[in-house]
Amino acid sequence: MPYITKEDREKIDKSMDYVMLDSLNDGELNYTITKLCHWFIIDKKLRYHALARVMGCLICVMFELYRMVIGPYENKKRMENGPISDLDAKSLEDVR
Repeated sequence: MPYITKEDREKIDKSMDYVMLDSLNDGELNYTITKLCHWFIIDKKLRYHALARVMGCLICVMFELYRMVIGPYENKKRMENGPISDLDAKSLEDVR
């Protein structure tokens, strides 16, 4: 869960200030995330438990990003532009 305390956020955000996110391309973003995972695994030692924790976190990040950012964006665009077919037209009616 990414909703950590304000104090913990400030500590991590200070470290993130050094990453020039505004200039990253897709490959560099991938590298940055992968490097962070590697640091975590190295710190915890290369064991199944550390690998499973990283994979679990990445899956949760993906789902949370979809739930909070991508899903609402897609719903907005679907309402603006209409459904693809009758298959998703019903769920569009449910959103309205």
